[in-house]
Amino acid sequence: MRFTSFINEAVEMVKQWNDYVSKNSMLKNAIKVLKNIESKKYKAFLVGGCVRDIILGIDFKDIDIATNIPIKELEKIYKTHDIGKSKTFGIVVVREGGDSFEVAQFREDGKYEDGRRPEKVTFNVQLKDDLSRRDLTINACAISSKGEIIDYFDGKKDIKNKVLKTVGNPYDRFSEDFLRIMRTARFSAKLGFDIEKDTKKAATKLSPNILKMSPERIKEELFKSAGLGGKKFAIYLKILDEMKILKLILPELVASKYINHNLEHHPEGLTVWNHVMAALESTGTMEPIKVLSIALHDIGKTITLSHKEGLPKYFRHAEMGIKMGEDIANRLKMSNDEKGTLIFAIANHMKFKDILKMKQSKIVKLVNDDNWDVLVSVCMADEFSRGEKFMHTSEFEKIVDKAIEIKNKWGIPIVNKTMKLVDGNHIMELTGLKPGKKVGEIKAKTIEWIVDNDIKDSNEIDKYILSLN
Repeated sequence: MRFTSFINEAVEMVKQWNDYVSKNSMLKNAIKVLKNIESKKYKAFLVGGCVRDIILGIDFKDIDIATNIPIKELEKIYKTHDIGKSKTFGIVVVREGGDSFEVAQFREDGKYEDGRRPEKVTFNVQLKDDLSRRDLTINACAISSKGEIIDYFDGKKDIKNKVLKTVGNPYDRFSEDFLRIMRTARFSAKLGFDIEKDTKKAATKLSPNILKMSPERIKEELFKSAGLGGKKFAIYLKILDEMKILKLILPELVASKYINHNLEHHPEGLTVWNHVMAALESTGTMEPIKVLSIALHDIGKTITLSHKEGLPKYFRHAEMGIKMGEDIANRLKMSNDEKGTLIFAIANHMKFKDILKMKQSKIVKLVNDDNWDVLVSVCMADEFSRGEKFMHTSEFEKIVDKAIEIKNKWGIPIVNKTMKLVDGNHIMELTGLKPGKKVGEIKAKTIEWIVDNDIKDSNEIDKYILSLN
């Protein structure tokens, strides 16, 4: 459902509220929480993103509740659960009917000295005070248990007009938590809303303060945005670039705007940046690490540009991109798994195209890696970014078919079984060698030979080992 069909603007009511609630078990349980609080003579409302999404008529993943009930009184109704230090800010989690809900007391925030959290919070305030501290007007509406929409800041109007605007002065709102700037860009990309002129101006002016935020929070925001999918992540990156933020957090990507591509091979655009945007737009994946790997797969081109016969070349750009990828992962405090995935994609995206020419042993190393599916997504986006006229669909399918064939023949269980036939102790017993580098070299060469030639006979394997001694 869309806004025009779902909201009764005249009386500020959600249309067919009871029917809507009955069809959504999470919402039904949330309304139970509201009514249980109301039964104790306190007020409670749905707030935040779920309200915005209800007005938009789109699915929501979670529901937040704001109330004036003191936590001690709430604990007489529900067993509460803390989230870190959230209880200090009047926030606890309660469970109802198998669903968990964050319940926050109405509060007013004091000064934000660290650009993230208020020095102090004041409770015993009204709903309007609580909603006034929200970042954007579209996130500052509330809904009662009866389906009444409470909107002090024209959030409904901005939703209808597809506009993102801060609640109050944008300089104040963004200065309270500078990550709100990136969050605003995410909402713009996600919802297709324009950022209001003064809001965008303030975001751009305050953008250098993003570097005051912890790398972990910046990474989390990037991953949330990458989770929107490639098309929306491309929009998001363009917005960050317009607001002068991208150059602060991913300067390697901004540099790609100034590196030309050969239009004969890349008709999607004149620069590496154009290619990356087209690659993102062509992917269907919603997995954050895959989307981010697509965005960064060609960063090595920014430092390897040369020209041959007047045309741009990027020799060893995948190899050179490895160090750049490591720098990005370290800078953003990615986990070891995330870092490994990103590096694998950058390092191997050019090898993928050569799979039909590769020895089986090299293909096995690729397809048995935990990140193989990420590499496939990156290479598919890389290839399909050129458009139907230039992409080699049949060639890509042949590569994938070959990889599947090899994986079925030499999957991890089979490779592990083979490894036992080429155990280091067995090699030493067979050859009389002592532990050392030579044993490792024989083992590696033997395994490669076995895989390349589909050897199964243990006697043949022993003969080959002896031939290497």
